[in-house]
Amino acid sequence: MLHAGQFVATRLAPAIPPNDGKQTPFHGHPVFVARHATATCCRRCLYQWHGIPEGVALTHVQQQYAVAAVMHWLQQQPPPPVKPVSVSPAQARVF
Repeated sequence: MLHAGQFVATRLAPAIPPNDGKQTPFHGHPVFVARHATATCCRRCLYQWHGIPEGVALTHVQQQYAVAAVMHWLQQQPPPPVKPVSVSPAQARVF
């Protein structure tokens, strides 16, 4: 949640964010994926899908809204698969 808030505050909240429309990678951090999935990745998507106008800095409430959308999406995702661990016979001994 901390990362989501930081990314929204620095990359989405300014009235004209640097590199708007290209500032959110498609991979590398779960919040990046979630921002694309929830259309909170850039100001154009935020306007098109959420009705929050471009060209005006986001209010605190609007930032909270974007973070809540990201967090909701992340919480709905299944946990990542667990890789099985191979154990040698020596490690498998139980005392």
